[in-house]
Amino acid sequence: MVYKKLISATLMMLFFASCADKYVVEGNTSQYIQDGTVAYIKQFEPSATDANFLSIDSCEILHGKFAMSGNLDSTMMVMLYLGADNFPMVLEQGRVSVSIADNAVKITGTPLNDRLYAFLCKRDSLQILFDDLPNRESLMYLDGYTQEEIVQELGAEEVRLHGELDKLETHFVMDNFDNPLGITWFMRLCYEAQAWYGFPTTTPQIDEIYSQAPPAFKSNRLVAAYMKHVEGNQLDNPESTDEPTDEP
Repeated sequence: MVYKKLISATLMMLFFASCADKYVVEGNTSQYIQDGTVAYIKQFEPSATDANFLSIDSCEILHGKFAMSGNLDSTMMVMLYLGADNFPMVLEQGRVSVSIADNAVKITGTPLNDRLYAFLCKRDSLQILFDDLPNRESLMYLDGYTQEEIVQELGAEEVRLHGELDKLETHFVMDNFDNPLGITWFMRLCYEAQAWYGFPTTTPQIDEIYSQAPPAFKSNRLVAAYMKHVEGNQLDNPESTDEPTDEP
């Protein structure tokens, strides 16, 4: 009897061990998506100077619902594609819940996804304030403010918002030095800098993050490859470090 209990306990341990390496993604959307539309999970696989996405799972969407599951070798940053829309997501052990309603997406249920979407919510709030600056400018004109007064007030507001956004992103990367969120967002900042300047380079924000990064972060193949491109570009074109007049 004791022998049978030991076998049973061992089988249960093996069962839970096997489940521990699996992911489950369950989604529900109130927005119209035609039945049969394929939902994809694509792995974020950037190179040193570009970004690519490799499909790793898919399923059909039926009545606004979809579900995917599979084995997981390691936690990874992915994109969830639903028709013409796509959303960042962390594929990690556990059950990920995707909810889309009124053009808003929430991906929750696992630690890194909860952390990612809390950050994106704060970032979107700042972006809304940025996007509202032209409306505020028009209202100030209607209220009789002079051009000088408008430039002074809204210029100061734009600088403040830029500072808050930089601080938010910087802290996000630093708080996630040890997981895919930090690497992915750091590389996003690098790609944005490259797109703006036209060649691989850094910004004061990137330099601040990199200077405080642990060795494991700096030795990541993506980070190391990008920084190698930056160093090579600076050696070949010393004048390329000149900055444009506008902020990226």
